[in-house]
Amino acid sequence: MKLHDLLLHTGIKCPDILKDTDITGISYDSRTIQRGNLFVCLRGRKTDGHAYADKAALGGAVAIISEKTLPLSGTPILVVEDSRRALAVIAANYYGHPHHSISLYGVTGTNGKTTVSYLIRSGLLAWGKPCGMTGTISYMVGDKEYPAERTTPESLDLQRIFAELKTSGISCCVMEISSHALQLGRIQDLLFEYSVFTNLSQDHMDFHKDEEEYYQTKKKLFNQTTKMGIINLDDHAGSRLFKELLHEGVPVRSFSITDSNADYYGEVKEMNEKGCCLSFRYEGSEVAEIKSSLVGRFSLHNILAAAGCLHSIGVPGEVVAAGIENIKGVPGRFEPVENSRGIPVIVDYAHTPDALEKVLITASDIVKGRLLCVFGCGGDRDRSKRPLMGKVAGRYADYCIVTSDNPRTEDPRQITADIEEGLYETGCNYQVIDDRREAIQSAVSMYRKGDLILVTGKGHENYQIIGEEKKYFSDRETILELIDKEEKNTYGNN
Repeated sequence: MKLHDLLLHTGIKCPDILKDTDITGISYDSRTIQRGNLFVCLRGRKTDGHAYADKAALGGAVAIISEKTLPLSGTPILVVEDSRRALAVIAANYYGHPHHSISLYGVTGTNGKTTVSYLIRSGLLAWGKPCGMTGTISYMVGDKEYPAERTTPESLDLQRIFAELKTSGISCCVMEISSHALQLGRIQDLLFEYSVFTNLSQDHMDFHKDEEEYYQTKKKLFNQTTKMGIINLDDHAGSRLFKELLHEGVPVRSFSITDSNADYYGEVKEMNEKGCCLSFRYEGSEVAEIKSSLVGRFSLHNILAAAGCLHSIGVPGEVVAAGIENIKGVPGRFEPVENSRGIPVIVDYAHTPDALEKVLITASDIVKGRLLCVFGCGGDRDRSKRPLMGKVAGRYADYCIVTSDNPRTEDPRQITADIEEGLYETGCNYQVIDDRREAIQSAVSMYRKGDLILVTGKGHENYQIIGEEKKYFSDRETILELIDKEEKNTYGNN
């Protein structure tokens, strides 16, 4: 593609001498640059693409998009105000705007995005509609599954995924939409037919200046929604959002498990440790009876959010119910770890105070003995939520083991000290073990019949970031290994 065509609608003036320059590809990572590529300098949390422009030039970049002038000779520099926003337009131009051929369904909120996305996709598949998905766990294109680098991919990666979906004949895609993606303009030119709001609680205060900015950023998605927004009326922020959008003339429907006047109402018929059953109603009339093996009150909201979205799309009630019932669980979301000793162990991704509280309440409802909770907080992130998570864990768990999550470049002892501030107030018995493997070992060793072990914070993740290094680590695999080891030791001693 010619550089001139690539820059259409970006506002970037392309010098006449460069207009017919052939562009063989686009990259924002200097390590992937190939001869003839266009390099776009992006500013990240810790790294700045501008610092690698020289490397990109040496690698064969024929032009560079930058937010400032650079001391490079021989490689043209095109200066823009916001290179990330420019990339969104450039990427769409390069791939031929494949998103125009795909129905997009967005899911935003602090917690529940992944589960709701899985449920919506399952409902569409049950309806005979092949559906792609991008989210925290992975990116799905037909039978192919790619590891997720971030919840919402950069615009360049999104357009590449859309192009593959289009080529594969897949005409819809469910997307988890993060506040980072909305704030940074990764999805600025995308239009979503239907969007879902799950809830809002404290998170990303290291990125947003305050909770109001966080709320307003999430709200942006519904200004890019063309047909219907599906909003959680049981959430304080959701209730506010519903009223505001309604006043602004944005088409919205509400869902609730407590307010029968909501557009979508879920009357709970049964809820226990094996799952739940609810009557799914629209404007007072039953659409379907939905049964699910997902447990916990938070799961009811996730189910209702997905059901409301699917029904709004036009999926028949019996298909909505079948699609939701087909999902037996979501990786790392209140996921039981079946093991050789039959010890009740659950792993969950909960990494906010609200999410941790919800999984602890659910675990408390099903445990017969003690609830043992292993948890931590990420480093180089919002410090203010750490004592809150400590307080929540101490309030519901019988014993806590505070450990490392992804400490990154922060001292793990500082992270655990912040958590202890809240934990200490509760009077809960606890210990601090920085090494995550040893922390899980401690929980397994102290297990007694009737207890339940809850390991939170990483869920589906199979790595730990310690310093600048990303090391392989799976809570699930570690739990299985340590339980097997404990069983062998016990058998040997007998």
